[in-house]
Amino acid sequence: MSTLEVFFRGQIDSICGQICFKVIIPNQDVDILMLFLVYEHAPHYGISLTADTSTKEHELPMNFLSGSGCSYCLEIYGLRKKIESDREFYEYQSYGRKVFQVMKGHSASNLNLNLRLSTQECAFLPVDCASKDNLQISIHHKPNSRYTFKSNQKYQSDKTWILIFKQHGEKISFFIYTGKRLKFTLPFELHAARNCEIKAIIGSVLYESDVVRIIANEVNSEKLRFKSYFTKQEYQALLKRTLSFIKTLPGKFQTIDYLYRNKSEMYFASIREYHSGIMKPYKKDHNGDPYSVINGHIDGLFFSTALDFQTMKPLPESLYGPVRFNIDASTLFTPNFNLYFADFYCHYRVHYVTVVLTPKRSPTDKFCEGRLHKLDIRHNPFICLSETKEDFYEVIVYLSNGIRVEVFYTEAVNISRIIENQQGHFERVPTIGRGESRPTGIPKNNLCKICNL
Repeated sequence: MSTLEVFFRGQIDSICGQICFKVIIPNQDVDILMLFLVYEHAPHYGISLTADTSTKEHELPMNFLSGSGCSYCLEIYGLRKKIESDREFYEYQSYGRKVFQVMKGHSASNLNLNLRLSTQECAFLPVDCASKDNLQISIHHKPNSRYTFKSNQKYQSDKTWILIFKQHGEKISFFIYTGKRLKFTLPFELHAARNCEIKAIIGSVLYESDVVRIIANEVNSEKLRFKSYFTKQEYQALLKRTLSFIKTLPGKFQTIDYLYRNKSEMYFASIREYHSGIMKPYKKDHNGDPYSVINGHIDGLFFSTALDFQTMKPLPESLYGPVRFNIDASTLFTPNFNLYFADFYCHYRVHYVTVVLTPKRSPTDKFCEGRLHKLDIRHNPFICLSETKEDFYEVIVYLSNGIRVEVFYTEAVNISRIIENQQGHFERVPTIGRGESRPTGIPKNNLCKICNL
């Protein structure tokens, strides 16, 4: 296989000597080289450079100090130019890295270093050292699977942002973005349910021509790790798994009198004392599937529908606290709400189905409509409104020994008014296990062959 050779030259001690890097590129699919040259223990001080491989000689605007005891780190990525959605970016092809020092004896002579790039997959992002800047990058998701990255950090003048993005199983992508503040949308949709990471190197342009761009580094951000969410296609597949599992279980629909919520005494005391008796929704935690799109994005309150098979009443014990608030199921479940399938998971024993119950045409309803599978609130496999002969509604839930339905209700609940209207009541229940919920939730069992895609 033929190779390319590109040379980069810099000065040692300003005028006393010259350092030369010969970069050997093993394939012909490289359009540009991207160099990250920094002091190993001070990555803020250094340069980022993009160079067209059509030009074989380039000058580095750095003075390498001999005998300083300082190690330099040079990382070079061979990249191929791509265009998607009218946006130009670069995709990983090869990589090389060299850490070196300039000895005192080199100040009066030349130092030649060879660096052969490898075409093996590179698993880490550039300048991934201990010293990093805490740049706050937020992630914004739009269906089906578009992602935008924003930062509140605003500069007085335009900066060059080198964004480096990696999705598990895919090649690293490099984007060069210019602006005072970061607001950047990936030009392609992401695969669902993948681990991803992104970082930014920010600086000012020192020199730019048709074949080279040299940037003085100012910020080397930490990596932001995130997971790409399920799309509607994944939710359809997860729903199909759920229905297949239900078919294997003996079960039936059963009328329930209450939706209930188990919590600590302190939790309910705080609501009475500080929130005027109103139980306010809060951000959905990371309980269940880690790729669920509702995690950290919508607010709500979890209510259980689980029944004891012998008494057909709510379970006699609680995992989450000794105080139970029971609310008439038909008080929350009304025809003015929409219902969405949101999750199917297990914690090694019982399987759970999560449904979202939210008012029609509300902001949360709009969020769910574009991302989740909508259920018919009067006819679905999990929990339904059933109209009685007296034109009242009752709530029926699918009851089976292997599966439980939990309702994520997205509105505030006025406990004081519920009690006053005799639509609910408190009771004490014995606790088992931890006796409290975990603040961040418990991820699903990722080894289960039933509920994992």
